[in-house]
Amino acid sequence: MKSHLAEDIRIANARFHLPTRDGLYAPIAFIFVTERMRDDILHERELLLASLAPAQRARQARLFARYDPTVGAAAFRDLLSLYGNPFAR
Repeated sequence: MKSHLAEDIRIANARFHLPTRDGLYAPIAFIFVTERMRDDILHERELLLASLAPAQRARQARLFARYDPTVGAAAFRDLLSLYGNPFAR
């Protein structure tokens, strides 16, 4: 039986992050982020961090810290409320 412990398991197509040459993922900085997008981005980040070796996790976390999707979601919500959108909380 084959052991899968040594295999490199990655997300096939990351939706919100671009793979870099050194095996890490660069976040895509979106101007407008909905709350659902924010949740999806954060979930994808958890999966990406879990798939990396412990030595790369710290470097990846620093890359993720450059762009915070919660700030983008708050700015989008504020923009909607500025124009009187009833769906803005």
